[in-house]
Amino acid sequence: MLIPCEGCGALFPPYDGPTHRYLGASAACWALFNWSVVLGENDATDLLPRSRIPEPHVDIPARDDASLDSLLGDAYGVQHHGGESAQAVQSVAVHLLDLHAMITGKTTQPNWALGRAIRKRGVFHKLTPPALGSALTIRHLFPGGGVLAPATRTQYVLSVYTTWMALHRSTVEQWYERYVAPDELR
Repeated sequence: MLIPCEGCGALFPPYDGPTHRYLGASAACWALFNWSVVLGENDATDLLPRSRIPEPHVDIPARDDASLDSLLGDAYGVQHHGGESAQAVQSVAVHLLDLHAMITGKTTQPNWALGRAIRKRGVFHKLTPPALGSALTIRHLFPGGGVLAPATRTQYVLSVYTTWMALHRSTVEQWYERYVAPDELR
C-alpha cells in the first residue's frame, strides 16, 4: 500500500519517521528529501525503490541546465505548504518570493529576496495550493517508480514555480513590489 505525500502527491510506503514542524511533507517524503537530496547520500531509508510518482503524467520543463539548482529547498518548501499556521504561511510566501526573484532575473543572488521578505511578519496570507500531482515531485529526480528519465533539480524548481504562479502571479508580484523591492540593493 502506497500513501500520497500531502504536499506533493508522491506515493510512498508507510514510514514512521520525523517530519518538519510546519512543512506539509509526509515522513517518507521528508526522509527522501533529506537523505538523497540534501545530504546527497544513498537512500538509507530504502524508500526510493518502494515509491512512485503520482498520476497523471506531469510535463517536464524543457530547460535542463543547473542554473536554478540552488533553489531546490525553496521549491520543496513551497510545494510542501503545510497548514494554516503563521509560520507555514510565511514560509510559502518567502520561498515563493525567492523563486520569483531568481527565475524572473530580478536578482542573481539566491536567498536575497527571502532575506528581505522574511523580515515582514503577519503581512502574507495563505495561498491555495495547486492540485496534488500538478507539478513534479522530489521523487521525479530519481529513476524507477514510474520515472522514465529523471528530472533535474532546475526542472523540478521550474515546475513547482510555474504551477504556483499560474494560480497566484498577481499576488506574488504585489508582494514582491511591496515587501522585497523597496530600496533594492542587489
